[in-house]
Order: sequence, then C-alpha cells, then structure tokens
Amino acid sequence: MCPELYSECTLRTELSAEVLSALEEATSDVITIEAGNDLVTSGEAVSHIHYLLRGTVVRYREDKKGHRQVVGIGLHGEFLDVDNFQLRVPNYSMRSLDKAEVAKIPLDGLAALLCRFPDMVRILWTSTVSEGIALQYWIFRIGRLRGEGRIAHLICELAERLRQYGRFEGGELNLPLRQCDYAEACGMTPIHANRCFASLRERGLVDVKQTRSIHVLAEPELRKLAMFSALPINSVEN
Repeated sequence: MCPELYSECTLRTELSAEVLSALEEATSDVITIEAGNDLVTSGEAVSHIHYLLRGTVVRYREDKKGHRQVVGIGLHGEFLDVDNFQLRVPNYSMRSLDKAEVAKIPLDGLAALLCRFPDMVRILWTSTVSEGIALQYWIFRIGRLRGEGRIAHLICELAERLRQYGRFEGGELNLPLRQCDYAEACGMTPIHANRCFASLRERGLVDVKQTRSIHVLAEPELRKLAMFSALPINSVEN
C-alpha cells in the first residue's frame, strides 16, 4: 500500500510503493504555514525541497518598491521547488495563500534517494520540465494577450491542472486566489483585473459566486478567448 503522506502526489502513478515509502522515510518534517506567511525567501539558502500536502502556494518576486509579481502557483499534491535541489539559493519567494501543510525533504536525503532509485531522477526531471513548459505559457499570456485573455488563460490553466489531478468537477474552481492574486499573476493592477472579471461575467463565461470561488460556465469559449491549449503537466515524453 502506498504511504499516506504522499497519497495525493501528482507523480504517484509513476512511483512504486517502494519509492513512495523511501520518500516518506526521507521526509524530515511536516510543518503548517499560516495564510500570508512565507515558506521560502528569495536569496536565502535552503536545505530542503518542499511538497505541498494541503493548501495553495504562490511563487513570487518583488521589485524595489515591494510590488509583487506572481511567477507560479503550487497546488496541493505537488512538489514546489525541485529546482532548489541544484540552485540551493532560490531567486523567488514562496507564500501560502491559505493554511498549508508542507513536507520538508532534506537535500542530502533526496540525493541519497536519487542514487538508490535512479528512476526517480527521470520522474523529478519530468516534473521540472513540465514546470518550464508552464512558465512559457505564462510568458505568452503576459506578452501577447490583453487583460481579459490573461485572466481567462490563468483560469483555464488552473482548471486544466486540477482536472488532470482529478480535482475539477462541475466547473467549480475553488482556490484561495483573490482578484489581486490574479492581477499579480497576470501583470496588471487589481482595478484592471476587477474590470476583466466583470467583462468575463457579462460575456457569460464565468461566474464569481464568492470572493475565491469561480464557476466556469463556458470553458470552450473561455479557452478560445485565452488562446489556451492543454498543458502537458507531468506527461513529458521520456
């Protein structure tokens, strides 16, 4: 039986019970991060990589004035910073948007694990490549789309990721993202993001029932507006 700690890992189907058990043994600690607190700070050396057991985490950078640009969103069941196995000093910070549970895997323990199970090297590399591909989509979104298209694109990406993880049903996108978080991920002001959401509602594409709950009403039309195609999340060919 697969270990409970990593039972919702997005790479679970590719990991044997033996590897999952070894991964659990290599985990040094499970911590709780309150909403709005940083898990990793840019420029500060890290000794672990992190796996998100519960919650939603954003990767971000700040300019000299403290204005934040979100550069990635981590969902529960994902490794958050595999790249830090090599970088050791991240060039981004990570902040929890809600109360999150995070497993910490020491870098030395991960190195020993990779030596013991070479297949895990390929699996983590696949995860890293998939993140790189997703980042290309983010660059396209900000570089080529207008405001409504940017918001639509991010909604489509999150819906696609949750669907591939079996967590997007009935068109409901339940994530602790505020409109200001969408704004920071899409390179716009909160006021502009608010107007874009209003326009998407008027078009009948989405319905924002609550502050942090989006109901996708017309996904094909939303994808067309966003010029969105499916992300190859964790499915890169070997």
